[in-house]
Amino acid sequence: MLAAVRTIYQQSKKKRDNFWTEWISRPPAAVLVWLLRPTAVTPNQVSFAAIAIAAGGAALMIAWRTWTGLIVAGLVLQLAYVVDCVDGQLARLKNLASPVGALLDFMLDEVKAFLVVGAAAVRLWLTSGGDPRFLLIGVGGLFAAATGITLTTFMRRPEYLEATGAPPLAPATERGDHAPRSLSPIALVEAAGRYVLHYPSWFLFVCAANRLDLFLYIYVGAHVLYLGRASLIILLKLGRPAKRAA
Repeated sequence: MLAAVRTIYQQSKKKRDNFWTEWISRPPAAVLVWLLRPTAVTPNQVSFAAIAIAAGGAALMIAWRTWTGLIVAGLVLQLAYVVDCVDGQLARLKNLASPVGALLDFMLDEVKAFLVVGAAAVRLWLTSGGDPRFLLIGVGGLFAAATGITLTTFMRRPEYLEATGAPPLAPATERGDHAPRSLSPIALVEAAGRYVLHYPSWFLFVCAANRLDLFLYIYVGAHVLYLGRASLIILLKLGRPAKRAA
């Protein structure tokens, strides 16, 4: 068993995986893959299970408004992320990988982020005695995240890549690392942004410190900055004045 799990784990690693995914989430995910391999469970069913677990964690965050409840909710959300690491490897082992499955996984990942932001905003609103600022930040964060995802999807379309002459996207095995590609200020800022946007890497620490407000401020702020960056890129590439005919 251990040899089989080790093999599954090695095969699941990406070339540029981030630390939390590689060393915290993928090892237990490999055990789950080994357990599910001989069953009739499909990768898409695992994806739906992950979103159901995440919804449970979000509900706990709102309903159980103590420090213990926050930690438990954080652990449930981490479990959802572990389960989310299962579907892709299970698809490859069962030869069930498909473009629609990858799109489903991407969509549900973003839905989980929406659940976390919404639940955090509602919990902070309730525990603050009804301070409307938390609801406003939550609504703004959901707008920024949803719009940023829409722009990301747009910039990944082949029509956009062809129109702008942008290089093809790096394969999935080349994405996901938090480490900077260089030591330039821009690269360091982008690396920090990738780390913040990958909330499973640090959400449990926020829960342990009982500072969910910091998560909301930092995570929403990162999405706002990303939205501004993506909007500027599209504006510069597609908003140029038309060239006049000679």
